[in-house]
Amino acid sequence: MSNFFKPADFKDFDEASAPQQLPDGTYEPVLTKEDLNICSRRMWLMDTVSYSYATQNAPCAAFSAYYALRKIYGNDQDSFNTAMLNQLDCVFNATPPVSGLLLGAGLAIEDKGHLQGMAAENDLKVGLMGPLSGIGDVFIWILPMTILGSIAGYMAMQGSPVGILLWCALWMAILAWRLQNYNQGYTAGAQVITNMADKLNILTDAASILGLTVVGSLIYSAIKITTPITFAYGDITLALQTGVLDAIFPNLLAVIAAVIVYKLIKEGVKLNMIILGIIVISCVCSAFGILG
Repeated sequence: MSNFFKPADFKDFDEASAPQQLPDGTYEPVLTKEDLNICSRRMWLMDTVSYSYATQNAPCAAFSAYYALRKIYGNDQDSFNTAMLNQLDCVFNATPPVSGLLLGAGLAIEDKGHLQGMAAENDLKVGLMGPLSGIGDVFIWILPMTILGSIAGYMAMQGSPVGILLWCALWMAILAWRLQNYNQGYTAGAQVITNMADKLNILTDAASILGLTVVGSLIYSAIKITTPITFAYGDITLALQTGVLDAIFPNLLAVIAAVIVYKLIKEGVKLNMIILGIIVISCVCSAFGILG
C-alpha cells in the first residue's frame, strides 16, 4: 500500500520496541503528525464504505486507526488486538467531515493511557458523536451546500460557470481540512489530558456519565414500543399502555427491551442475531396485536 495510507517507518511486532511506561502508570505518547494524517487519509478513503448495522461506522474508525494503534502498542500484540476489537465493538456514527476531530481526541487518550484509557475513549465517542454531528450537519452539509448550490444553479442558468467553481472550491477546502483534522482532535485531546493529569479519574467519570446520559436519552427518544392491549370488564375499559405502563414509567417497554438487548450482548450473542430476533419478534407481536 502507498505511503499515503501507510507509515513509511511501519514496523512489525517482532521489530517494534516495547511501549515506554512512565512512573505514574501512563505511557510516553508516540504518535506524530504524520501518523495522524494517515488516519485522516484512511478515514477519507473508507468513509462509510464499511458501514455496519451493528456498530454503524466503527469498522471505518478501526481501519483508520490501525497503524496508529500498531505504533502505540509497539511489540505488545495482545494489547493491540484488544484495542482493535474495542474499536470494532464501540458504536460510532458521526458526520464524516468532523469525525476525525473526535476520533483523534480518542487516540490522544489511548496514546497516553493505553488500555486503561479505552473506557474514557469509548464514552467520549458515544457522548459527543451526536452533538458534533449536529454541528457538522448544519455548518458543512446544510448551510454552505444549500446556499452555494442555489447560487451555482442560478448562475448556471445565466450561462456563468463561476457558481459551480465556487462549489468545487468549497468541497476542496473541506477535503483539505478533513485530511488533517485527526491532528486537530489529537491536539485538543492531548491538551485536556495534560491540563487534567492529576484529575484523569474525574475526566473518566465525567465521560462515562456523559455517555450513559446520551444512551439513556436515545432509548427514550429513538425506541418506540407500545402495546394496544386493552382490558375490558363490563362498561369499564383500561388501556394497558396509557392506563398502567405509562403511569408506572413512561416508555417502560423500550427500557425493558434495551436492558434485554444489553444483557444479550454481555452474554456474547452476535449482534446480527439480536437484530434478526428483534425483527422476528416485532413481526409476530404486531400480527397478534401484542405490540403497536
